Amino acid sequence: MFEFKTSLHPIPINQLILFYLIALFIYILFLRNIKFTTLSLIILLLFNQGYIILLDESNRPSKVLFIILSLLLLFKGINNLKLDKREQRILLLSILFTFFFFLNYIVNGISLIWASYQYYKYFVPIVLFFALKGINMSSEDATYYGNLVIKLILFQVAFSILKLIIIGFRENITGTISNTGGSIGVSYSILGTIFYWAMNGKEIKGKDWLYILSFLIVPIASNKRAIWFIYPLIIFLLMLDKINRLSPKRIAYIIILIPCLIYFGFRLNPSLNPEKKLWGSFDFNYGVNYALSYSGVSEEKLMSPYAQGRWGASSAIVKTTFQNPFSRESLLGFGRSRRGEINTDIFNPTDYGLMPGTMISSLGIMIVQMGWPATLLLILLFINMIYTIPDKKIANIIAFYGILDVVLYGGDLICNPIHNILLILVIMIIRSLISNNSQKAYNNLI
Repeated sequence: MFEFKTSLHPIPINQLILFYLIALFIYILFLRNIKFTTLSLIILLLFNQGYIILLDESNRPSKVLFIILSLLLLFKGINNLKLDKREQRILLLSILFTFFFFLNYIVNGISLIWASYQYYKYFVPIVLFFALKGINMSSEDATYYGNLVIKLILFQVAFSILKLIIIGFRENITGTISNTGGSIGVSYSILGTIFYWAMNGKEIKGKDWLYILSFLIVPIASNKRAIWFIYPLIIFLLMLDKINRLSPKRIAYIIILIPCLIYFGFRLNPSLNPEKKLWGSFDFNYGVNYALSYSGVSEEKLMSPYAQGRWGASSAIVKTTFQNPFSRESLLGFGRSRRGEINTDIFNPTDYGLMPGTMISSLGIMIVQMGWPATLLLILLFINMIYTIPDKKIANIIAFYGILDVVLYGGDLICNPIHNILLILVIMIIRSLISNNSQKAYNNLI
């Protein structure tokens, strides 16, 4: 118990089965008032794919179910689907991205069957966006589905505590959402916080702080570092325009909270303290230097002849790509393996000035995999989806997090269906609440 292990270390099957059985028992006891609509099934599936992965590591049944349910939802509202200019632009971006995505496979002589299998991760969120537009949720429906999402995130908090007791600190399991990676904890806690704040009328006070701070248990249990750099910044952005309207006492709370998050985060994560252990000493410079080195922009890494780290490697790829932007590789990327990964028989990292084996952020990976046009189109596609939210502050904060994730981290928010499906749900539920202008919906949270 309380071991710090990454996704490279498999979890014993007896521990996994015990964990999922107890989680199921908790669901049976406490999850109530579920409307079994198509959208509810999509949301429930999103938060419980771990059960399916336990039986099929490739998670094929979930992928098939997401496709079927999303298409059913689209057909349900197809007669009401009237697109405004922004949504027409999103449709155009979707078509252009799809063209470049499949062109990559055609040019590199890779089966379109495998291309379709990889395209799933973009197909479902695109279909879901237009499906949710078509069903035109009422304020009551949007409130119900929003509350369901928040409740299921809170269940993941409980399941993360359960994970610590049964399994310990493990990166490769996040509640019942998945047992294949820990980055889910970061995006779900951040999107959950933004979503809770937006549904609550852009207010956080009293018990609200207990809810949103409890979301941090999910990435803590997965031993994630990034959360301690991003989350304080997100909290600051959420509260920024409230500061001049708050009492001195509440302002003091906020000013104290952000440094406290950094302090506790650095001590709780073994990578960010000198002792490399849970509750090690606080050394701000050590934590920051670790992050700079990890990103490849520390003084030591910059002196190397080869680019290293997520940001350092991506910067080198961007620079090399735009030295010859119209080459075949720059326009269409390199061929892929069946799993969708870069074909290392064709791609040589040293040609881009990269240290072999270095980590690369999503921006660089997408350029190498798909070429810069498809990468740009995909980013613009999701940014345009986000900015269909009428409230620009909410849209700005979500877009900021999305761009940060692409540039500095793994880009899961737009490239991984476990993440981007939640993003679409957040966008469309907030849109519906704001469009219906229902203060009642804002005040019925939890």
